[in-house]
Amino acid sequence: MTQSTYGFESLVPSWLMHDGGYRAGLTQHMRDRMELQGYNVVGPVRIRDAGGDVPPPVGMILLRVETTVEEFDVEVGEG
Repeated sequence: MTQSTYGFESLVPSWLMHDGGYRAGLTQHMRDRMELQGYNVVGPVRIRDAGGDVPPPVGMILLRVETTVEEFDVEVGEG
């Protein structure tokens, strides 16, 4: 089995960074998205400020949502 980190970014109003309901929704969306694609989520879902070279518009923040998943390795024999 191989472990990989997957993530996505979300540009939102800055006050949502501290909104528990929004953070819970992002966490659930990430878990659902990974499970729908056939991955087994093995790590916590982390939400942080993505930062970056270009600042977001005033009053906005770019959030990075990421988690660690486990993938099944498929071996193909010679046949």
